[in-house]
Amino acid sequence: MKYIRKHKKLSIITLVVLVGFLILGVAYGKYFLNIINNYILETKKFYFNSSVLTTNNKHYQINNWDGVSTYTITVDLNNKKNDERYTTSDIEYSINVDCDSTKLTCTTNKNSGVIYEDNHTDSYQITIVPRVNFAAGESISITTYAESSSPYVKRLSATYELNVVNSRFTYNIDDKNGDLVMNLNLTNSMAYYEVEEAFGSYSVGDEISNDVYLTLSDADKAKCFSAIVTLTFDPSVVILDSTDDSIKKRLSTNYQETTINGNNYVSKYSFKVDAATNKKVIFYKVNPYTNYTYPIKNPTSIVQVDVRLARE
Repeated sequence: MKYIRKHKKLSIITLVVLVGFLILGVAYGKYFLNIINNYILETKKFYFNSSVLTTNNKHYQINNWDGVSTYTITVDLNNKKNDERYTTSDIEYSINVDCDSTKLTCTTNKNSGVIYEDNHTDSYQITIVPRVNFAAGESISITTYAESSSPYVKRLSATYELNVVNSRFTYNIDDKNGDLVMNLNLTNSMAYYEVEEAFGSYSVGDEISNDVYLTLSDADKAKCFSAIVTLTFDPSVVILDSTDDSIKKRLSTNYQETTINGNNYVSKYSFKVDAATNKKVIFYKVNPYTNYTYPIKNPTSIVQVDVRLARE
């Protein structure tokens, strides 16, 4: 006690440092325990991994949700450490999702799965449906868990924070390692159209409801738009599926091609997306082992999406 009174300042500093170490120990203890546990499992040649889930619950922010449309998250899982090291047995695992059930309905396409030894990968999807009206600036969190039960127990997880933006048009890319194709998903939440070319009693710039639009002839429908989307991409990285109806119905403006090894590939084009519609555009990947998932995995989209909305 005499020493403490004599060295009061030093004693306070020492106490603060000890408390700091204690706090850090609690905060990071679980983190280091997970690392050690993962190392032990790998010494047994057990690999249960994911490109989006981690043992320490990775966090993601999704900043392009409109708060109205259904949102889908794809989670991939694998049984490898690298291209040469695999788990030499099937891995059985269970799936769980936690979210605020008063505001969202969160479901998965299955409750459990198996990563077969020879396939090396598996995946599941989370479908998020809003149950209330969200305003711009609001956010909601969803946490998903995948836990192996055989041959060893290991838990992976991730938390997704969906931030609502005041947008009537959103998009995302659904992809995973090893897939030959990726899907660009476009969602137009607009409920009306704008007249581009006068017809009947309608003038340029007039607004037409979706119900009225559906009663128009095909010729008059072609004179209106709800959303005009322009896609720009590098065909040396991703190649548009030539059978997609968006390229078959492309507009005459903004069309570009790129020549690669003597062959012409589409690199830019525009098309219309109807009101209150979800549209999927398929691309083939030059490198199937690159994951172009957006916005969860990558901060920027491999496909540039520009949109002109009606009445804007």
